[in-house]
Amino acid sequence: MSIEDPTPSPGGPDPGIDPSNMGAESLTSGTEASAATAAAAAAATAQATAGMEEEARRRKAAEGADDEDGTGGDGDEGGGGGDGPDFHKDGDEPETPATGVWPRRLERANWVLLGLTAIATVITAIQYFTEDVDAGHTQRDNWAPVLICLVLFALSLAAALLRPFLLTTKRCVLMSLAATTVFVIGTVTIWQVVNNDKNINTIVGTAVKSDADTKKVLGDFFGPKVLGQLKLIPTGLFIQGAKFTGPQEVEVNGYVWQRYTKDIPETSRAVTFPEAPDGYSMDEVYKVDLPNGQQVRGWHFNLTLRQKFSYGKYPLDKQNIWLRMWTVSAFEPEMIVPDFSSYPPWKYDRLGLDQSIVSEGWSPYYTAYSYQEHEYSMTYGVRPFAGPNVKAPDMYFNIGVARSYAGPMTGKLLQSLFIAAIMFLALFVYTKDDRRNPRFGFSTWTAISFAVSLLLVVVVDQTQIREIVGDTSLSYMEFFAIAQYVVIMGIFANAIILGTETKIRALEWRDNLLPTLLYWPVLIGLFFLFTVIVFAD
Repeated sequence: MSIEDPTPSPGGPDPGIDPSNMGAESLTSGTEASAATAAAAAAATAQATAGMEEEARRRKAAEGADDEDGTGGDGDEGGGGGDGPDFHKDGDEPETPATGVWPRRLERANWVLLGLTAIATVITAIQYFTEDVDAGHTQRDNWAPVLICLVLFALSLAAALLRPFLLTTKRCVLMSLAATTVFVIGTVTIWQVVNNDKNINTIVGTAVKSDADTKKVLGDFFGPKVLGQLKLIPTGLFIQGAKFTGPQEVEVNGYVWQRYTKDIPETSRAVTFPEAPDGYSMDEVYKVDLPNGQQVRGWHFNLTLRQKFSYGKYPLDKQNIWLRMWTVSAFEPEMIVPDFSSYPPWKYDRLGLDQSIVSEGWSPYYTAYSYQEHEYSMTYGVRPFAGPNVKAPDMYFNIGVARSYAGPMTGKLLQSLFIAAIMFLALFVYTKDDRRNPRFGFSTWTAISFAVSLLLVVVVDQTQIREIVGDTSLSYMEFFAIAQYVVIMGIFANAIILGTETKIRALEWRDNLLPTLLYWPVLIGLFFLFTVIVFAD
């Protein structure tokens, strides 16, 4: 009896397997494996193709495709829907344009606004260039409507081209930059218009430019009969220097002369400046007897005047320095008049000024003689008061000066813009993202402390401006500080909201990106608005 070995011999078939069926089973198994592999490869290829098509569609939409799919439809796909703009809560979500009803509605409304502002700009521009320049100005004063329309048109045009309604970061950042640029250009344009307007409406009383004007003004006041009885004393001035020694004080030096006929007594041969509160020095430097029997006397004077100046438009302000003059014999029938015969034909220029006059930060741009009526309720003790109050015109020499605004404007704006830049950089730290929070160390208390610190810096900056102008009213440069106050309060509120559980989709969009985008347009836009309010009077 033999025992069979169950171990197969090398190269032989397994026990129990029919050698005749072994080839068929092997062929069937290989076919099934190849089919499964082919199916899996086809599925992977289809999935990869679909992913590439989806990525291409998103890139095309993000680049601002003009087809209907770029602005969305009425459905809920993409996150827009009909409930409002799509503000993503996660800053890492893909940059896909917002879709839905609201982006499309906003874009259509912007096109309507663009058309309306274009029409308004054309109308206001026609009105601006067809109107005459008002008396006393060298620039038209109705610039505000056309400039406002131009700014609104530029903003609408930028929105139409950049399409920030799609709420992609790139488009919104470009719109923020465009709006800030428009407001900056508008503000600088106002500065140029105001600075180039040589306003002479600050002249005291009624200006005179010739002997005929003088006789007309005095004749209207005294009447022809009284005017014929007055002794007229021609008086002239030559100003060599003017310096502001304080907000309401100015120091003036130069020469003054008078021409006397023989009937003017010696006691009347001098001039006085009644508005020099601390006295003044006046030295006679020449006395000339003319061939026609008249006499000319000249004095060099140095005086300090205390006058009320308005600094509401600092540093684009224009001031009028005036020298009020009397005869030394106030109770004689005498009247000082401008000595126009000693000047070229008078015009509102720099006549009567040294061409190399030193004025330290100011540029003289006109001079003028004028008369202003004053009322006196006393008789200086020479006779009992019998009423009514005595009225008399006094002669003035006016010097119009414009501040050289480049220095003060540049210095204060650079300081204020540096503070504003620090506030802007702080917005990048404000976050609700737990992944960024350990890095920046953001907390509500830290943000509040930072806002209070900046507030104190702005207050000190504003105090420095008030010390320069020495005026109780607000000056123009202080309005930039007011705009900073508004922005700081906005940063303060933003920090508090981020530190609470309050859910505001606009603030959570792109991890608090919206306040960063609005910062510069709001700050510069407020300053532009204040500029229009201050100078459009």
